[in-house]
Amino acid sequence: MPKRQVRNAFYFYMIDFREQQKKIGIQYGNIREVSEAAGPSWREAPPNVRAKFEEMARQEKLKRNVPDQKFTSTGIPFSEIERQERELREAEEAEREYINNIVKLKSFNSEIIHEYFYVMDVNYYCKFNSDYLIGECTALRFNVKNGIKDQFHTMINPGPIPVGYAYDVKLGAQELGLDMPDAITYKTLPYIDTLAIIVDYLKHGLPTSSKTVPPIYTMPERVQPVLNFILQMCAKTGEDDGMFRVYKLDTLFYTLLNGVKNRGDEGFPRESLALAQLKKDPFRYTPGLGCRHHEDIDKAAECTTSRVKRWAYTIMDSCCPVVGVDMLPSKHVPGDFDLDTIINFREQKKERAGPSVAVPRWGEPSNASASDINQSSFNESANTSASTSAPSTSSKKEKKAQPPLRMPKTDYSQTLRPAPELTEANFPSFSAGRGRGLASSLNKMHIGKPKK
Repeated sequence: MPKRQVRNAFYFYMIDFREQQKKIGIQYGNIREVSEAAGPSWREAPPNVRAKFEEMARQEKLKRNVPDQKFTSTGIPFSEIERQERELREAEEAEREYINNIVKLKSFNSEIIHEYFYVMDVNYYCKFNSDYLIGECTALRFNVKNGIKDQFHTMINPGPIPVGYAYDVKLGAQELGLDMPDAITYKTLPYIDTLAIIVDYLKHGLPTSSKTVPPIYTMPERVQPVLNFILQMCAKTGEDDGMFRVYKLDTLFYTLLNGVKNRGDEGFPRESLALAQLKKDPFRYTPGLGCRHHEDIDKAAECTTSRVKRWAYTIMDSCCPVVGVDMLPSKHVPGDFDLDTIINFREQKKERAGPSVAVPRWGEPSNASASDINQSSFNESANTSASTSAPSTSSKKEKKAQPPLRMPKTDYSQTLRPAPELTEANFPSFSAGRGRGLASSLNKMHIGKPKK
């Protein structure tokens, strides 16, 4: 027999509604008519009225051993999924609110350029279950005024390889330039020492009694690995993980640059453009940014130290010119960068004119001279000579008439002349002589002459 459908709170409300209507002489033929009549009043019923019938429905489920919550095909309650999604939204809102508040507060009196930000990156061999097998970590501290101050880098031995993940660990080691966990010969820090150093690093300049630390920023796709690494260290050392916050670096970049901009053409109109600039990674192939291990095996681009430096350089390369901070080698840009050429290029870029051809609006006279019109931002010398030799056109130009859309109706038959009649007299005969004429060729070949 098919299972009887579970009765909900509205069903018990309809039963009560039908009895109340029956007392005043109103009869309904079937349950469908009752549902149509009771629907509006049920939707407008106050919570205390609905609670009565919801309790009746809950008691009905208990009698029939029906669970109160529904599950997915994998056995996860829907309520748990909704709770996780709600917590994720709340965390993202709290993240944006914190970044906006700190940037607005410090930008009011230009203190934002002295505010230190902490960036972290990790390299992991693979992901097993819900954890990441971490092999390397780097934390970096920088601000817009002084650039990169220092960084903390360490190689990590995650311990025995999980059963069934040896091939994944081998691929991760080859891709990221890491040694296999069972083949590490150098000394690594234990988790308790690593966590203690990171906490002291984040608490630099804060009171010793502070229970929170500044947030850690990283790329969106690395938020989960960095957070999981911190949770693993806290779980193995018995520390509280509530003091740590891991935020997205592109959100900081977008908010920071828009907070310090002075003109409307500066900054990012959308947050996705800040992420695109970070992923462009303009300093990726700069030598000397990685640790000694990755530099020796020619894998510096995959080093966590190189990544966090490149992220910081990308942010400061956009923010320093806006706030007027002089960029220093190895602080705001890599040490081998030619800053004089970069500064000269930016100054020339500011002094460049607009389009190379000044086109007036339709129907308006042009007051621009030939030197203004011929000016180009890419070839100043050629434009200078052109402006000196070109005559002055400071007088107003006449308005151009709109060309007709159709050709005028004209009778061309009156202007056509008949072709002249040609006779043999109009064509001269071939004459023998030197050159490539046909007659001379025939004479040489003796064609057409009778034999004697």
